Amino acid sequence: MESVSFNRAAEYYDATRALPDAAMADLLDVLVPELAGRQPCLEVGVGTGRIALPLRGRGIVMAGLDIAEAMLRRLIGNADGAACFPLVLADGTRLPLADRCFGSVLAVHVLHLIPAWRDAVEEAVRVLAPAGALIASFPGGRAVPRRRGPTGATPWAAVLQQAALRHGITRIDRGARNPADVADYLAGRATPRQLPAVRVTELRTLGQTLHHLEGQVYSWTWPYPREQVLGLGTEIRTWAAQEGLSLTEQYPVESTLDWWAFELA
Repeated sequence: MESVSFNRAAEYYDATRALPDAAMADLLDVLVPELAGRQPCLEVGVGTGRIALPLRGRGIVMAGLDIAEAMLRRLIGNADGAACFPLVLADGTRLPLADRCFGSVLAVHVLHLIPAWRDAVEEAVRVLAPAGALIASFPGGRAVPRRRGPTGATPWAAVLQQAALRHGITRIDRGARNPADVADYLAGRATPRQLPAVRVTELRTLGQTLHHLEGQVYSWTWPYPREQVLGLGTEIRTWAAQEGLSLTEQYPVESTLDWWAFELA
């Protein structure tokens, strides 16, 4: 299995992955102090510059690498048509870069998309200068309880999960999905340290969820034929109609983005 390319998502990535302004501000407050003393920073899986461009705006010297050419072209467009920092088209498991040339390597929700994630981690360690750090986030941030429910979930979350299983649709683990995987692999070479969690509050509707599902917006749906995914959507629409659940009512959902620094010994 090769690393997952987001070429197909370049046109809609920013519209579907943007963080709320408050969450982005909090995230920068977490990352900038970590990176300020570890420059330059290489973001592996830089994508459209969703994180790298704001970091550059806060004074961090950045470079970016991605396997998806379309995403890098979108980054250049987001930077007003100019590559505002060095960009490399390459796989994170094979960095065409010199040893010890970066103070930090940033991996934002990317290690779980790389089957050979150990190779990617090894390459990150190779290009890091002494006392450098790999700073990574992982999928599946913790839900924060709200008054609507004990887990902060939407009314359709559990139903959708169960229906997906009936349709043979599951989230396939391709790489490292949690920090313990990376910490165990780097044992004796790097010290893991959890950074402050970033709280994210979003409003979601069932209609929006179905639109994203049926359009196969998210990478976990890409391995499945469109007809299979549409069948799942039809079942959820039928269930919602039977339950009288609106497709347009907004539900607040809070979660956390959990970040870890793996500091070289």
